[in-house]
Amino acid sequence: MVIDVSSNPFKDFRVFSDYIQTIKDNNSINGISQHRLFRSVINTTNWLEIQSKYYQDSILNDIDLNETIYSLTQKGISLNLNLPLQVIEEIRNLALATPCHEPNNTQCSFYASEKKQVMMQTEKPLVRGIYNPSIFLDPTIKKLESDPILLAIAATYLNAEPIHQNTQLWWSFAVESTLYERRQATQRFYRGTNTPRSLTFYFYLTDVDLCSNPHVCVLESHRKKKVAYRFLKKDYSLQEISKYYGYPNITSICGKAGFGFVEDARCFHKKISPSSNDRLTLELKFAAMPPLS
Repeated sequence: MVIDVSSNPFKDFRVFSDYIQTIKDNNSINGISQHRLFRSVINTTNWLEIQSKYYQDSILNDIDLNETIYSLTQKGISLNLNLPLQVIEEIRNLALATPCHEPNNTQCSFYASEKKQVMMQTEKPLVRGIYNPSIFLDPTIKKLESDPILLAIAATYLNAEPIHQNTQLWWSFAVESTLYERRQATQRFYRGTNTPRSLTFYFYLTDVDLCSNPHVCVLESHRKKKVAYRFLKKDYSLQEISKYYGYPNITSICGKAGFGFVEDARCFHKKISPSSNDRLTLELKFAAMPPLS
């Protein structure tokens, strides 16, 4: 889906593009920190007035766009998104009322509440349940895909018109496994893409704690990479990642139902099956529109 520039608010954010690119490319300018310079730019362009205007039509509330872009630029991730209770319930109820299926096996269709019966019938664990694209015609999900705050974040960070690439809704089911299997599963990190101009928004629709095996992101890995990491698309071990980035940058992201975050798709991350609690996640992907030739 391509967003029409003439009818969407993110077009106004293009006035910041030169400033934002300068901030991204330089650690400091004339001794002024990036954060101070960013705030100076925002203040001189009536950012709060623009931000207030966009809040009126957004599902999301209480988002500081300045802090969001700064965090994305520095860390590759921002953790300040939250869905209203009504939206959480609408999407979660939709998921519970709609059959899902195993990845690469559309013939095995089931409701999330039927997972135990399915596992007994098939005599194998159910790790994930994904939904057919028809579920994304739901008005609430469609509204999120064109939410003005999400578009503003994407347009500002990508410095381009954002294109909605993909939406996914899936269950990660808790599975029984040995300690060895869990340790093996948690060792591998990967990237979603090598392209420097794409973002992924994640929203938890169930409570996610450490027992739900939350999304794990390696901070700063969007802009700090070995040469091999840039050109070889493969997964990497915990030992390799921690040696290069340090353990403190390996961050588990927990949150209550409705909690959301946005991540530069170049960041190393991992998604593993929960150990005790099922997890329902909504994912929205955006990329920069290629320049006209």
